[in-house]
Amino acid sequence: MDFEYYYKRLPLYCTVCDIIQQHPDGITDLELKSLLEAKGILLDDKDFFGVISDLLTYEGSIQRDDYWNQGAVYSYIDSSRLRNSSYSRHHYSFTVDDCVSDKIFMHMADTHIGNPEFEDFRMLDSLYDFVIGEGATVCFLLGDQFHGPKDKNKIFSKEEMLEQLNSFISFYPNPSPREMRTYANIGNHDEFIQGFFHPRVDYRQHYTFDLRGLNSYRPSYFVIPREKFIINFPNLSHDSNISMHFSHRLYFSWIRPDVKISGLDDLAQEKRWLDNRHDVLWSAHLHNGFIYSSNCPFTPEKQIIYLGVPSTSKYNLGGVVAYLSYLHYEKGSVSSMDVDFLRCDNNYHITKEEGIHWDFSGNNKVYQKVL
Repeated sequence: MDFEYYYKRLPLYCTVCDIIQQHPDGITDLELKSLLEAKGILLDDKDFFGVISDLLTYEGSIQRDDYWNQGAVYSYIDSSRLRNSSYSRHHYSFTVDDCVSDKIFMHMADTHIGNPEFEDFRMLDSLYDFVIGEGATVCFLLGDQFHGPKDKNKIFSKEEMLEQLNSFISFYPNPSPREMRTYANIGNHDEFIQGFFHPRVDYRQHYTFDLRGLNSYRPSYFVIPREKFIINFPNLSHDSNISMHFSHRLYFSWIRPDVKISGLDDLAQEKRWLDNRHDVLWSAHLHNGFIYSSNCPFTPEKQIIYLGVPSTSKYNLGGVVAYLSYLHYEKGSVSSMDVDFLRCDNNYHITKEEGIHWDFSGNNKVYQKVL
């Protein structure tokens, strides 16, 4: 960060931190902006989210938690030890704060911005327009937002990084947070930018970028600083939660971390190691979609479903490029889920076709399907 710029804005940072600190249970961006305006501090969205981004990424003085209905909620990190540790860079939680209403959300992955053979902003524009029209309010982008080095044998350069970030800033769809919020987690290609000590990033140059800062350019776009995360949906009838595991790389069991899954054949062979802590497993990485379900080997009354999310790229034109999911509630509990397939043709026209129905009470059809 430029030090002259930093000291010029330091009083503003202090004011924002003071307001956040006065709300120990957290404060939303709209509430924070309203309180700043009451103090006579008027900021446009770019400056406002720029301040939030600086406090979140450079300062490490605040943390972000996300809620399905409220969106981002910020709170102050009181402990200086935590502010100066990896905690402030890796903290993340997602909470379902509404237990009664059905939910519609999109899944996509592997946009690979920076690789002209993959990136397709016209497809992304069409997808966002279509799913917003269908009533979806949340998009989960499961990693590899960016491509990283175009040449696998070369160090990822600062110029390449800036080119890819600028492409995102210039061309990525920009719905308002009220229309749709996107949550994107980290994929293996994103590590070149995010800086998780990738062996082919030259750290002597110190040019890695905290991807959470993209929120200052896209107020509806939130990067999850992890490769995987979990969301629990309430299921009162079973006195437990419906647990969904989201990751970029294909899921592997914490019991057997050496087991790698790269396709349906591996799943069939290694299904005894699929962890039955979760009801639904979502992942990406392979660029082709698939659906696989199984009875849990140790608790046969329970079924799990595993969905591979396809790449949203030029390679998939004419095929399935994303999923649209409908989560249904009955009497305050999640009861079932429908997942429809979204296709994109060469004219960037999105069509929806019926996919699968999944009942969380069990007795589902067993799926082993490549899309």
